[in-house]
Amino acid sequence: MNAYITSIGEPTTDLCEWSLNRLGFTTIVIQNDSTLWSKLRHIFLTEREDFLRVDADVVCNKNVLELVKQDNWWYQAKTFDWFKQDTTDGGIQFIKKECIPIVNKHMLEAEKQERPESYLYRLDEFHNPRRCETFNKICGMHGYGQNDTERVKATKRRRGQFDNYDWELAEKLT
Repeated sequence: MNAYITSIGEPTTDLCEWSLNRLGFTTIVIQNDSTLWSKLRHIFLTEREDFLRVDADVVCNKNVLELVKQDNWWYQAKTFDWFKQDTTDGGIQFIKKECIPIVNKHMLEAEKQERPESYLYRLDEFHNPRRCETFNKICGMHGYGQNDTERVKATKRRRGQFDNYDWELAEKLT
């Protein structure tokens, strides 16, 4: 199964790739200055089978192997977030091929969204009946090894998520 790693040059990109390769995935790193939306568009226009989409700042563990055995169409995994110092949803997405035509139908709508993947995950077609779920096992560490705390803070401020993080502890750990 293909595992797409979307990267903006995170220092953990190679570690993320290694963590997936050792679990048997074929990794495809998409690392450039383009937006997440354009990376997602590329993935959904080229992929025809079930796949993983993983943030490059996630180091995956063996629970990903259970994740890809799930029956529903789209799962976001739980990860341990290094900056939050708690569990969070996202960073690893398991997407079945049944999602591809639906996402492609709505991809242009997602372009201007702050979080295009979240927008697509919440489409009515995936919730009536419910086709998206959270996989409730921790499948990796999100944010580990990131040295650009100010970029992460700016992103979380922009998204209105800033207060959910333990910045004092995170800065001590980086």
